[in-house]
Amino acid sequence: MDNKLLYWWLYWPCVYLSIIATIISLYTITRHLLNYRKPYEQRLSIRILLLVPIFSVSCASGIIKPEIAQFYVDPIREFYEAFVIYTFFTFLTLLLGGERNIITVLSLNHAPTRHPIPLVGRICKPIDLSDPFDFLFVKKGILQYVWFKPFYCFGTLICSAWELPKFEIFLNIFYNISVTWSLYSLALFWKCLYPELAPYKPWLKFLCVKLIIFASYWQSIIIQALVVTGKLGTGNQDRISGYVYKNGLLCIEMVPFAILHSVAFPWNKYTAISIPYGARMKFIYALRDFLGCGDLIWDFKQTLFVGPLYYNYRNFDPEAMDLLSTRQQSGATMERLKHGLRFTDNGRNSYWVEYGSIPNKGRVPESIGESWEDDIAGQRTFPEDPNYPVVHDYTMGHRYSRTMNDLRRDIQSRSSMAC
Repeated sequence: MDNKLLYWWLYWPCVYLSIIATIISLYTITRHLLNYRKPYEQRLSIRILLLVPIFSVSCASGIIKPEIAQFYVDPIREFYEAFVIYTFFTFLTLLLGGERNIITVLSLNHAPTRHPIPLVGRICKPIDLSDPFDFLFVKKGILQYVWFKPFYCFGTLICSAWELPKFEIFLNIFYNISVTWSLYSLALFWKCLYPELAPYKPWLKFLCVKLIIFASYWQSIIIQALVVTGKLGTGNQDRISGYVYKNGLLCIEMVPFAILHSVAFPWNKYTAISIPYGARMKFIYALRDFLGCGDLIWDFKQTLFVGPLYYNYRNFDPEAMDLLSTRQQSGATMERLKHGLRFTDNGRNSYWVEYGSIPNKGRVPESIGESWEDDIAGQRTFPEDPNYPVVHDYTMGHRYSRTMNDLRRDIQSRSSMAC
């Protein structure tokens, strides 16, 4: 071993455990891709599962070649760690039916949520996710950490190369503010919609995402404190020794994390047994789907650049009956009235007046819209197209379908009665 900072009996188990953790996670990811029946959901699950292989490879490289890994591998791990927080938020949003369903349906049944920190509660108003602007505020609070992390990684490399300790102190202060703000915003989202999230048992998924991040963050602080006090390393090797020990500890922890991720994001609920009538996407197209970034670019653009022009009361307009039957005197409802919302037919319908706003001139009237083509709905089967990325597992699907199981039990019961 080149750096001689870890004993051989600790060095080799760290390397082998990182390989085992990578194999476990890649197996789960592969099974997801082979049973790719819910692209929107599985795409996010695979991106979260990929966190363990990235951590395992980066930590193993950190104990094998620490000088190289610290400058070339760690920034990738750091950025992906922030990206997983955004992915987890998107995953929770998807489980609840999407942003529109959260703003226009689910949040109408909740009173505004007060901030759990008293000082923040005195400065900021309560959060009401039925208000698109409050939802955007929470979402930006989560995403700012993703946007800040590349600048932090680049600044850390500059501080290490040019030895700028004062700038590194300020950089770490801003980093702690950013990560605290992101986790606090995610906790606000969790608190506002916990009754709706509870049926999906999100605690295990939450622990999978947060434990790795917290373990990496707090262990680095503790080991750095040991380095400063002279407990680890001597002379010029102090910083490298702390870095190597931190990565070695994470290599050992990656195996239980890989198992925990496999349990929290299982692949077997997407098989033909669980979804008998669902077509699965071919492996190569499933791989391209989860690696693609079209959904990320659209969401980042809508949140960062478009912002209030998209997240406004008109684009997220609840049904009139829902708005009046829940919290009629809520702040979000009053703000909608100020922006031009009006009710008609004794509250059964609503419309928007045009004063004080720009009318939506590009909207096509429903009367001249294209008619819905429903001829294909009458077909019982669909011809296989080798160029189409979907495969219909007829045999597996019907073998385990609910209808076939009911028919099989009915036949068995009739046979037993005849005997």
